[in-house]
Amino acid sequence: MRSTSTSKPSHALLGALLLASLASVTGQAWGAQGHRLVALIATARLSPVAQQNVTWLLDRETLADVSVWADRYREDNYQTYYWHFLNIPPEARSYNRDRDCPRQPTVAAGSSADKWRDCAVDRILYNRERLANLSLDRSDRAIALKFLVHLVGDLHQPFHALGVGRGGNDIPVTVFGSDNCSTDPAVSLPCNLHGVWDSSLIARRRLDDRRFVEVLDEKIRRNRWDARAIGGPAEWAMQSQGLGKAALVPARGHVNEAYYEAKSPVIDERLALAGLRLAALLNDSLAAIPSGTR
Repeated sequence: MRSTSTSKPSHALLGALLLASLASVTGQAWGAQGHRLVALIATARLSPVAQQNVTWLLDRETLADVSVWADRYREDNYQTYYWHFLNIPPEARSYNRDRDCPRQPTVAAGSSADKWRDCAVDRILYNRERLANLSLDRSDRAIALKFLVHLVGDLHQPFHALGVGRGGNDIPVTVFGSDNCSTDPAVSLPCNLHGVWDSSLIARRRLDDRRFVEVLDEKIRRNRWDARAIGGPAEWAMQSQGLGKAALVPARGHVNEAYYEAKSPVIDERLALAGLRLAALLNDSLAAIPSGTR
């Protein structure tokens, strides 16, 4: 319930609220490590020409370096907020663009401007098309590449495709016995199920990027995940929606060691598949030698 008080909050409270707000905004994707892992898995599987293109487009940065760029960009470009997810109803059996992917503001359905909508499925396809377009400026293609690296990762986070409690953001939980998920001792940030999947379960592994990639590479080999058909964003979204439903807990439920043990293999598979599928997109979109390096 909203407060009716007219007293002004203290500076300390304002600061705490601002930090909490920023934390909730940045908690809309795999955490930074998750996105880096997706990028690192993809980088190791780029074709020589695709890797040459990535170097040409990003200059001294790597895919891992730019893997969370889209979250920072969103802060000043709010429309791209909707590019990171979609809300598929839990009872849905298939992706429905008219239901699941919002039209751009003021754009009429079926109009010429309705080619691209504001959800992760459409915006992966949009940025893939722009990345492959050799007539675009290098800077425009670099932006498309940065979005692709991030959005492919986002769509593989199960709660980025499930329309329950705003992707789990509205489902408060305790995490390993605590209801405070702030990394700042001075700020209290209630835990929610979305944040658990963004960061808490990955952080529980206590692995640095190099070791985590080794674990994922071994699972890719053992399970032959790299032999799976790549599919497309709509298919990936439905996979995430199903996994999100299976990972739901009641409001004020407990994310404990048993939950962690049960869901860690799911996270590993989604991170690995995101990297494999991102590599396939980039190898296809960046098949031409950069014009400036011929």
